[in-house]
Amino acid sequence: MPKHLTAIIFGGGLAGSILAERFQAAGHSILLVDDPSKSRCSRVAAGLINPIGGKRLKRVWQAGTLIPHALAYYQKLEQQHAAPLYHPRPIHRYFANADEAKLWQKRLQDPAYSNATTPLLPPASPQEQESAAPAIGFIIPKAGYLDTNALLDLLRSQLSARKSLLSSTFNYEEIQLTETGVSFRGHTADFAIFAEGHLATHNPHFKFIPYKPAKGVIATLKTAPRHQPSHSGAPIILKGKFIVPRHDGTLQVGATYNWDDSTDTPDESGIQELTTFLDSHFGPKTWQFDQIRAGVRPATAGAYPVVGPHPLHPQLIAFNGFGSKGSLQIPYFANALTQTLIPSNAPLRSSPLPSEVLPARFIKNALSKPKRWIATNVVKEAIQRTLQPGDLAIDATAGNGHDTQWLAQTVGPTGHVFAYDIQEQALATTRTRLAKYELLPQTTLIQAGHETLLETIPAEHHGQIAAIVFNLGFLPGGDASVITLPDTTLAALEASLQLLKPGGILVVTLYPAHPGAQQEVEQVLAWLAHLPKTQFQTKIEPHPQNNPNSPYPVFIQRKS
Repeated sequence: MPKHLTAIIFGGGLAGSILAERFQAAGHSILLVDDPSKSRCSRVAAGLINPIGGKRLKRVWQAGTLIPHALAYYQKLEQQHAAPLYHPRPIHRYFANADEAKLWQKRLQDPAYSNATTPLLPPASPQEQESAAPAIGFIIPKAGYLDTNALLDLLRSQLSARKSLLSSTFNYEEIQLTETGVSFRGHTADFAIFAEGHLATHNPHFKFIPYKPAKGVIATLKTAPRHQPSHSGAPIILKGKFIVPRHDGTLQVGATYNWDDSTDTPDESGIQELTTFLDSHFGPKTWQFDQIRAGVRPATAGAYPVVGPHPLHPQLIAFNGFGSKGSLQIPYFANALTQTLIPSNAPLRSSPLPSEVLPARFIKNALSKPKRWIATNVVKEAIQRTLQPGDLAIDATAGNGHDTQWLAQTVGPTGHVFAYDIQEQALATTRTRLAKYELLPQTTLIQAGHETLLETIPAEHHGQIAAIVFNLGFLPGGDASVITLPDTTLAALEASLQLLKPGGILVVTLYPAHPGAQQEVEQVLAWLAHLPKTQFQTKIEPHPQNNPNSPYPVFIQRKS
């Protein structure tokens, strides 16, 4: 191997391996540094290629460009190596509820959706033969999955044969910046490219990137004969979880999302989640697990990966954050990055890296400060880091419905928000706001004081609430004499502690300026100080300029 390389790539999962192949195909020398025991995400991944994903049934960003590029790339590798890698399968996507079916009808007004799908109808019955039955979902005919293990084995074998693979762990301190590039263990290179998956959360060079690692449990099954696929083109089933009939005759099921555990060990809650799903789909005692594995996705907020140079050190490159869409996105961005870093390869290139994926977008966000400090925005940002689709939440002071709205949008149609206010005017305004954004189905509005939480929240939800929000004071634009009071506020806070699930968060925004507020603030802070530290983690977020009249939030999180 030459002493000087075009690039040293750190991380040998799907992203790093495909990128290494693209560099070598362009005639450039590289070294791939990888410790395969560090992260198994690419080995565990189902490799689904699906143009329409998520609970919002949205077309994947740039699907019309990314998917054809990926399929062409895999087909070319198959031809070169006489090895099957991509396996076409139609996807049968079932609606989770009536709201999803309604949302899909809106999506079908766009040809991008209607041209790519067909209705999924229930099995025919004599009654349905007389009148058309409503669709229970939709079919995506052009979909499938990548055999990620076969591809990784192929690429690693190729890299090893060219002496371009170093199976080793590494420390970031070993990577030194030079005037013209980087150095590492006696090698120099024009670029150091980081494709280390969720381990990038420890990368000191790109610590400004807010990765959100998400652990997923995936399993293969043994099923009763009646559940086994009858042909190689049997559909992939999507019903909240996926079931993939694979080319080797096995069924693969997944996947769960765990944002609090970054190990590769299958967690009990994830296994139970798959068990419940499989019992519902196949029926109890008609299946059993064959193999259970877990991997941690290197996800980021939003739909975009992180691809491109460090904004201050252009010899340091990020190639990461593909999450569950790696099989779909990586080939295109590997090619785009190669062309961007080595322009002579493509003097007429028409696909530079889009600004949406550049690491610099996070620097801009980090450096841009709001014109003024807004307590409710601080609360929103904190809660949205933990609240997930499908969760339960409470807006204990609905007011004009702003918090109720973003809580409902965050939990989505599979979650639910309970919103409280004693004033009819407040609930009317909230109802109008929710109707405007089509959020009423996932909310319950309750005209009662928040001190009634335990009596009015259904008993089966006690201990299951993920987030509770209080905005104390009075209704903005309403009667300023109608304010929250210490006695009822403290009763409501005590009730909230019984409703929170482990890891759940309670946020109270205090407003010290209006008449009668100071007594309430003092009593809430005294209550906060006496919470048992073994059960709750607390934090006060003061105004940055210590403005005594500014509202500020306090956070209480139940320990897991």
